[in-house]
Amino acid sequence: MGIERPRRTEQKQRRTLPKGSARERVALLRAQRRRRWRWWWVTGGIVLLLLPALAGAGWLWQTVAGMRQPDLRPAGTVVTTNAVFRQPFTVLLLGVDRRPDGSEGVRSDTLILAYVHPTERWASLLSIPRDTVATISGLGEQKINVAYSYGYQHATELYGAGADPAAAGAALTAETVAQFLNIPVDYVAQIDFTGFERFIDKLGGVAIDVPYPVLDSSFPTADYGYERIFIPAGLQVINGETALKYARSRHGSSDFERARRQQMLLRAVLETVRARGVFEQASLLTALIDEARRSVKTTLPIDDPAALRELMTLAQTIDSQRIATFSINPREVAIVAEIGSDIYWNRRDVAAMVERLRAGPRIDAEQARIQVLNGTPVNGLAARISRALANANFQTLPAANTDRRETTILIDYTGKPATLARLAGHLGLPASQVFATPPDDAPPQPLGADIVLLIGQDYDPAWAMAP
Repeated sequence: MGIERPRRTEQKQRRTLPKGSARERVALLRAQRRRRWRWWWVTGGIVLLLLPALAGAGWLWQTVAGMRQPDLRPAGTVVTTNAVFRQPFTVLLLGVDRRPDGSEGVRSDTLILAYVHPTERWASLLSIPRDTVATISGLGEQKINVAYSYGYQHATELYGAGADPAAAGAALTAETVAQFLNIPVDYVAQIDFTGFERFIDKLGGVAIDVPYPVLDSSFPTADYGYERIFIPAGLQVINGETALKYARSRHGSSDFERARRQQMLLRAVLETVRARGVFEQASLLTALIDEARRSVKTTLPIDDPAALRELMTLAQTIDSQRIATFSINPREVAIVAEIGSDIYWNRRDVAAMVERLRAGPRIDAEQARIQVLNGTPVNGLAARISRALANANFQTLPAANTDRRETTILIDYTGKPATLARLAGHLGLPASQVFATPPDDAPPQPLGADIVLLIGQDYDPAWAMAP
């Protein structure tokens, strides 16, 4: 046995040795050894390059996970599945005014509800004026932005011992918005204003086309004073300080115009992130995430690596042109009462606005034409309802009469689901009176009409009132 092993080794060497002269065989063996060493160097280099990347991934996850905030709302109102970015979901965006000395308390200065459709890759934003009156648990009817400060100051009383004040403020605001809009608020994300300013600066500023000049002679400063600001019209790159002023100024215009500017700015930030390829620039991404860790708190499940990966993919793939923007404002939602600065909105119009939020950019693409047919003995009713719908930004055809009927129904003849849903919500019609396809007893489709509203004896007189 001891003699066979060298013989087999010798035979193996003879099989692997190249043919040719001794000089040629030696040269080839040396080349093979060099290739083996080169392979080890390449492999080692790849490992050395991957180690920082893997460490960076761990840092990224740990840093982002530090932004996670507990959701203090009752269990029945909180989403628990990890497949959160495969079905439509909502995120309440809060801009929080938190002064360093805390002498004036903490309040939510900006409220925007985002509705995201991950599979169709679109989103819509609904701004809620801070002077809106809503029902706040434990307080009754108050301005909606009071919910955050009240939750912040009464965290233990509302949510138990050890409740984080910021999480409590976010939770109570989410409960209030969900009740006011009658739509679930799945998640909350809050950012303080100084953090927003630093984030824009680290991004290198944002490009925005200011439609007309912004002049505010009483813009509040951090030391509780005032300053005069002026932002000219035109395409420009603005830094964090100017962006914050652009988003917050209200004395030179109205709170409704301010909401429009805030939405413009959010779209500009998204466009800048995409244009700069932030996700491909490790150092910039690191700086932005580090800043976000300091300034952003959210109930989104970003401490789950799979959910974080889905969210980052979603952020990269939603085109800013696929973001629809809406706001609660007097042109589209009727004001029931205005007491001082407190605004009471028409609930039917608010419901219609929520339906537009759910429809997103699809509602503008549909261009649905609506015809109102009068099935009652009230002369001119269909014409008045058509005018009211036109004032609510529906596209209407001339009204006409039809056979007498008891029940109002809404029929979609050409497949315009977003407009159908919005109109049904605007009128407050139950699902039993809304038809996505014509029923058997439906009248023939009127020429040029996509959706027909057949008015019956059960009509609501409010339908004929312009918002």
